[in-house]
Amino acid sequence: MKSKYRLLAGIAILWIGLLQPVEAQKASKQIGDLINQSDWFRLEEEYPKVTGQIRSVAVKALSEVMIGAYFNKPEETILLIDSLLEHHQEDLGFPNVSSMVALRGKLQGEIGLYAQSADGLYDFLNQIQAFAKKEDFPSHQQIADYYNVLRNEAAPLIVRPDQDSEIPMTIEEAGRGVLMFVPVRIHGKNYRFIFDTGAGSTFISKRLADEIGIRIIRDSLHIAGAFATGTGKSGILDSMEVGDIVFKNAVVTIADPNPAVDTVYQVDAVLGTDFMRLVGQVDIYPVDKKVVFPVKKSSLPDTGRNMWLYDGGLRLKVFSGDERLRFVFDTGNVRADMFYPYYQKHKEWIDKEGVKETISGGGFGGVRTFEVLRLPSIPMRLGDTSFQLKNIQVECNASDAESYQNGEDGSLGMDFINLFRRITINFDSMYLDVEKDN
Repeated sequence: MKSKYRLLAGIAILWIGLLQPVEAQKASKQIGDLINQSDWFRLEEEYPKVTGQIRSVAVKALSEVMIGAYFNKPEETILLIDSLLEHHQEDLGFPNVSSMVALRGKLQGEIGLYAQSADGLYDFLNQIQAFAKKEDFPSHQQIADYYNVLRNEAAPLIVRPDQDSEIPMTIEEAGRGVLMFVPVRIHGKNYRFIFDTGAGSTFISKRLADEIGIRIIRDSLHIAGAFATGTGKSGILDSMEVGDIVFKNAVVTIADPNPAVDTVYQVDAVLGTDFMRLVGQVDIYPVDKKVVFPVKKSSLPDTGRNMWLYDGGLRLKVFSGDERLRFVFDTGNVRADMFYPYYQKHKEWIDKEGVKETISGGGFGGVRTFEVLRLPSIPMRLGDTSFQLKNIQVECNASDAESYQNGEDGSLGMDFINLFRRITINFDSMYLDVEKDN
């Protein structure tokens, strides 16, 4: 389906609300504010409660699209965007139409519809030249160019037996903490991969890529890391085996050597959320040293969804007392950390109780040294399970790593994982569930 794009007056969500009855105004404003604040957890909670009161097509459409995009329903979200672009451009306004076209292209690319993604975005850019400049839409161009390179490639997929798959896992010292490793078989040889919920794609060092013989599809690639941006290449790994699950057509990020990072800790291979998303559910057993990929997925707990996904990165809804917190969920983080936004909210208490330290931290792209205040513990609750983050560090100065700390309160890494007997990561229903030892 090809949509015709027209220059339409952008209509702010709150203005739409003013033309409606008072109850509808209130509901539209409430939901519009959550969208503008990018508060996807609250949007997912509150929208179903007030949807019957909302008259605005734009508010309803944006709500359902964003919930679908962030809570891992790409196919349904693409169909919804198609329908909205076909029938409701006037209701949405051109700014929202433009955003939906970009989001649709991004979602199509993420599920392997590479040609559809590129063609739809190029079509949009060509059509708008009658009333706008293509240069004013760099995101559309970048997404289109990225997936155009992949247009003739097959979509990533898994082939698995109709039974639970189990693989061994080790937890090993790495820098100032520990990391989780799993075996992956490529061309008949086993390799150790970090099992990393913070990585959106499979990652391989240049040294290992040369050994394996990865097919390069892009010679130059900017790669965003935790603390900096690096360079690398992109390639296709036709097949790799994770236990008895075969992961085919993986788009692999290949990192150039970086002595500043490699001298601290050299990473050769990472298995990311591209694989986990396809298997649907991951059960991690730190004490038993195993990872299970069940065929039958667990049901959504009564506490509801507490995890969202975007650009391959996971975010968690966690409570500390009555305070709602948002965390990066990153098993590639050797510890657990609280970020500067959390410090700002609790400065007086943290300054009083914390012990100042200077530490170094590394990730893809670079290493940095920064000051923290270390606290004895912070009480937390995930779902209906309470726990304590002990000996937790709080970053007490504003960070330049904005992409890593995008308003999040902290990062839950291996310190968090090691608190529990079982950790279930369910991508179908988008929740994290944990179980302690009895």
